[in-house]
Amino acid sequence: MENVIEKGKDDPDKNTGAKSLPDRLFYCLSNPVRLRIILFLSKGKMNVNQLSSTFNVSQPEISAQLSILQNYGIVHGWQVGREKYYKIIPESIESLTSWLDNIATSITADNVEEFESDKQFQKGRRCYDHMAGQSGVMILKLLLSMKWISIKNDKPEYELTDSGEIMLTRLGVNIPVKKKHGRIFAYGCMDLTEKEYHLGGALGSEIMKALINQNYIKIYRNTRVIDIIKPLESWFGVIQ
Repeated sequence: MENVIEKGKDDPDKNTGAKSLPDRLFYCLSNPVRLRIILFLSKGKMNVNQLSSTFNVSQPEISAQLSILQNYGIVHGWQVGREKYYKIIPESIESLTSWLDNIATSITADNVEEFESDKQFQKGRRCYDHMAGQSGVMILKLLLSMKWISIKNDKPEYELTDSGEIMLTRLGVNIPVKKKHGRIFAYGCMDLTEKEYHLGGALGSEIMKALINQNYIKIYRNTRVIDIIKPLESWFGVIQ
């Protein structure tokens, strides 16, 4: 069995703050036990006992690797009675997705035509569990212009206004608990194709769920492309 903290190799406090997010992610993915933990937690929350029994690794080793993942900002842990549960922090995976996208779709003289022909990908797609592309950018702009959200800081993060909470609730959005399980409530996620912000975080996730449930959009398994079934402006009550 692997020695998890040997000769300082897996010291969770060693230069954690000095590493960029891609560096931290690739470091965490480089260990087979941590990689398996991330894969299992991507399906939902689990505690140490569940993880240990799922792939037959000792509880001390699981706990040690979870401590590293938490210190590196990949998972969030919280206490429920006597058990401690862990969950992936989506923003960490979103960052890796965007970083890899920028490599995969770097525009050069040789591939501009191919990139620009993929209009559907540019129009609407998933960025982890929220909307990206032109549609995602439009949603954020509408929320700001209608004053349903306001800018909280220059990161940028956003917060709901009173009218925004009322209107989004009426539209069937399950308003998420702020900062629940380490997740950012609402923030600007830089869009790959538009080079502007779309709405990320827990609020962005819940808005996408509402649009799916109300048949405004459709997502397909094994692809990030989103099919826009009905004009998203009409969901907001905007007449084009």
